[in-house]
Amino acid sequence: MTLSELGRLLGGVVKGEPDYEVRGVRDIERLAPEQALEEHFIYFVESKAVLKRHPRAADSGAVLTTAAMAEGFQRAAVVSGDARLAFIRLLSHFDKAPKFPAGVSPQAVVDPAARIGSGACVMAGATVMAGAVVGERCTLYPGVVLEPHAEIGEGTVIYPNTVIGHHCVVGKRGVLHGGSVIGADGFGFYDEKGGRHKVPQIGNVEIGDDVEIGASCTIDRATIETTSIGSFTKIDDQVHIGHNCRLGRFMYIAGNTGLAGSVTAEDGVMISGMVSIKDHLHLAKGSIVMGMSGLAQDTEPGQAYFGIPARPAREAHKMNSALAKLPGLLAKLRHLDAEPEE
Repeated sequence: MTLSELGRLLGGVVKGEPDYEVRGVRDIERLAPEQALEEHFIYFVESKAVLKRHPRAADSGAVLTTAAMAEGFQRAAVVSGDARLAFIRLLSHFDKAPKFPAGVSPQAVVDPAARIGSGACVMAGATVMAGAVVGERCTLYPGVVLEPHAEIGEGTVIYPNTVIGHHCVVGKRGVLHGGSVIGADGFGFYDEKGGRHKVPQIGNVEIGDDVEIGASCTIDRATIETTSIGSFTKIDDQVHIGHNCRLGRFMYIAGNTGLAGSVTAEDGVMISGMVSIKDHLHLAKGSIVMGMSGLAQDTEPGQAYFGIPARPAREAHKMNSALAKLPGLLAKLRHLDAEPEE
């Protein structure tokens, strides 16, 4: 399409060559500093720092950029008041993700007592057990298993080899990536002399609307009631959420993070990568746990935490700064101890 047509699609203003042909999107960070932008591709530039690293972007090729940076480009540009939203539209336009027709494959295993909504796609190798409910326009990839009485809401996409446990519920427009398990048993055992007893996990998992869960995640069912994930929460790959957790809306949880059982979190909490969170903690609204931290205390609203054990970030950074001075201080103390008394 032409730059002019792309501008209309993105809701932006075209600057430079309106008939410039655009065939796809490229990543400017893959270019060497001395390289020009590749012809017939569009690049996203929203930062002056990026332009400083790639000065040839100013007079070569096509870019999608912000109104504040528009004057820096001479050749061809789409200028948007909300460049990040326009970038999302741009990627959606050139997305090559496959589209599948509605219908149930003859190679799928669907129990007669299951319910499949209109427009749903159930691919070969998927299994839908008795009492399970698949909402309208859902997509189940090969290897997906819906155990008895599991439910998924309309428009949800479940990628290969994901398991939705019995009586668990996934809301509307969800995305569950491959290899995740929703509703495995929680980690509950009781030891007595000479024996070990498993505590039955008779609850379920309920996931809200517009939730995305990355690949190889595990969310355990509650011991008695419900492990819950609020709407619009986004979870990265390889995250574990223990039994009885109750997580709010609009959360972000980055990869390789583990939440022990019975953690509660309010709306807007952000948890960075490789974080461990102790059981029964409460994370207040908008609080942040920074990467590679071990949280062992409740958090305050809007406060950032860092370290092992995690402390308020400013306090933790001051302590780390002080630790760097410790060898010198110890050397001074040894020198003082070695001085003879008068």
